[in-house]
Amino acid sequence: MAELPARDDRLSAAVAKAAAVYTPFTLSFYDVIVHGLSNRFAWLCPTQKLIELYASSLSANHLEAGVGTGLFIDRAADAAFDRLVLLDINPSCLARAGRRIERFAPQPWQANLLEPLNADIAPFDSVALTYVLHCLPGRMEEKLKVLDHLRPLLRERAVLFGATILGRGIDPSPAAKKLLAFYNAKGIFNNGADDQSALEAGLRQRFQTVEIERQGCVAIFRAS
Repeated sequence: MAELPARDDRLSAAVAKAAAVYTPFTLSFYDVIVHGLSNRFAWLCPTQKLIELYASSLSANHLEAGVGTGLFIDRAADAAFDRLVLLDINPSCLARAGRRIERFAPQPWQANLLEPLNADIAPFDSVALTYVLHCLPGRMEEKLKVLDHLRPLLRERAVLFGATILGRGIDPSPAAKKLLAFYNAKGIFNNGADDQSALEAGLRQRFQTVEIERQGCVAIFRAS
């Protein structure tokens, strides 16, 4: 039992390290690097593919768990929300995404997905978890604890959807290999052991209906 706090400290440090890279400065060119270049040329999953996932999955009562720059909601949402909550551990991400989609009156919520969330909040009809899992520390089984924290926030017929960049079971291009090695060495990614089978198994343990497909290096999923 004495080792548990140390493990928690390591997890917290890894989460903080992965999140710390997203400063106001780096977020200013995030869309160009990630959505303009990496998605298309390294991960072989064009951003438009993910925008289409959002367009078909968003509800009027939505929780965005891991917000990036708010690009997906900005590009995919075609109507007002009854409620839109942006959840992220990084205040810079919350601020940038909040400004970008200010027209939807989003509510910011700063929290760590690897820790239990406030279950008193009213549940949602859709929750997005996009480009979050590959940043989290630990094996896929450990990362998917975030689903246990999010499930109490889902209504009975709600949908959880998103995407993650895999580190195993893929055939990455030379550019993708270099990016994966660099991001994992820097602690920005922690996905060296992430594969689609572990992700799918974890989703099926928790949800009745699961759809999952791979586009290049990216696993795209929907569960309800």
